[in-house]
Amino acid sequence: MSYAWQQVRPNMLTTNVEAVSNELRFPSITCVSTYDFTKNYPIETLNKIKRILSVFHYVNPKLLLIASAWVESISTRPILGKSNVTGMIKQGVIEGMPQISLVHIPDAPYKTQQLLLDIAKEHHSFDVASDFRALANYPQSLEISWMHLKPYIRGDEYSVLKSKLLDSSVDLVHQSMPYPVIVKIESLANVYTSAQLSGIMGLLSMFQNFLSGLILEVEFMRKMIQ
Repeated sequence: MSYAWQQVRPNMLTTNVEAVSNELRFPSITCVSTYDFTKNYPIETLNKIKRILSVFHYVNPKLLLIASAWVESISTRPILGKSNVTGMIKQGVIEGMPQISLVHIPDAPYKTQQLLLDIAKEHHSFDVASDFRALANYPQSLEISWMHLKPYIRGDEYSVLKSKLLDSSVDLVHQSMPYPVIVKIESLANVYTSAQLSGIMGLLSMFQNFLSGLILEVEFMRKMIQ
């Protein structure tokens, strides 16, 4: 997919995309639970958890825009690159972002394993998102957050906001990306079989849908711990 990445990469370095990412970062969640995490952790530890959440809060909307740009382009709705470049951002990891360590499920304590497997089951997935595996370094905090988040995921607001986020990401890539993203299915067909192309499209659509939910879930946990 380096062919697809080279087309989307210039857009991700523009302030255009940086700005519209914010339109996805703060969904209007109204049902956030409240909990005093200082009963379980000192402030210093809570700040570490908040920094982990801040990484995914920043990254997930940008990943959703990438996925939506690719899905649209491969589906013969290419990004034409109509807007002008408003500026560029520095490439690479943002200074001050914490290093993220992910819990490997087979190596985790039994209780943490069961928690992560429950998260995977609720998402109908075969693996657990990096967001939760990073937060599993603080299992008590994740367990409390998940206890409140799990019923929210099953509610109407989650479904509505998740759909709106996905739709917004599609609109935003067409409106805001200054450079074209034209990943032609004919070009991919020279490299991949029909079955492989179907698999790529399925994976991208799944990623697009999954990220829409993760944006909501990270915002829920971020608000909850604030």
